[in-house]
Amino acid sequence: MTMVKKGKRVEYELNPNGIKSVPDNEIKTILRGADELIMSGGRAMLAKILAGSKDKKLLELELDYSPVYGAFKGISQNEILSKIDWLILHHYLAIEYNGRLPMLVYTDKGWDIERETFADELLKKLIEAAENSRYEFVETLKDRDRGLIHLLLEKISDLGNKELIIILDAWQTIEFKKVKTKIQEVIEKLEKVEEKPIREDQEVISFSANKQWLSIPENIRRQLEQNVWCSYCCDVVKIESYIVKEFSTGIVLEGKCQKCGNDVARVID
Repeated sequence: MTMVKKGKRVEYELNPNGIKSVPDNEIKTILRGADELIMSGGRAMLAKILAGSKDKKLLELELDYSPVYGAFKGISQNEILSKIDWLILHHYLAIEYNGRLPMLVYTDKGWDIERETFADELLKKLIEAAENSRYEFVETLKDRDRGLIHLLLEKISDLGNKELIIILDAWQTIEFKKVKTKIQEVIEKLEKVEEKPIREDQEVISFSANKQWLSIPENIRRQLEQNVWCSYCCDVVKIESYIVKEFSTGIVLEGKCQKCGNDVARVID
């Protein structure tokens, strides 16, 4: 936890500079950018994220990985700050102090919008992970806001895509009881969806292989991903876009070399 020095509070002044309204899409973008800064960053840093700033502290904190980094590129940071201040004055965001420093927080009004935006983003990522057999994605869902997770599961249920059952099974293995129960409810609903015919050329994905892979500690998995031999590069490389399959002595990762894009594989005993 970052220690904040005691002393006089840093004052701030909200100035929307005559802005009468902010479009809904921009409200969603600003709220999305605020997610990484809740009770840890302020208005100026949010403006830098949205502007795509190369600020040293921003890069050190890896805030350039925000999905809305640079979304307002070409607009001055002062103008972006005015939009942020408009959101605060209209109760989408609020300011709370952490020691001396004024930090951003969501209001209920703002969080309702952000939760919907974030749930849609996670649903898209989960579908992509399922399509590419990247079941370790589910680890990024653990310990997130319970309301956000319930909304995501509702969206999965409403989607009615039976092909998501495998990744839901993987997610269920790492969750706590209440979320696990909710996931099971969604799985049971999806199981009732009418089966799609399997093509002759469609590969059957092994859930047991992915379960073995997920049972390996995350730090070890990251090391294994970066320790794959590429016969084209004649070097040890990182594997990407891989799937996990069963192998005679364990499991195997089959994917692409990050450097050259050719096929690579890594057997894990």
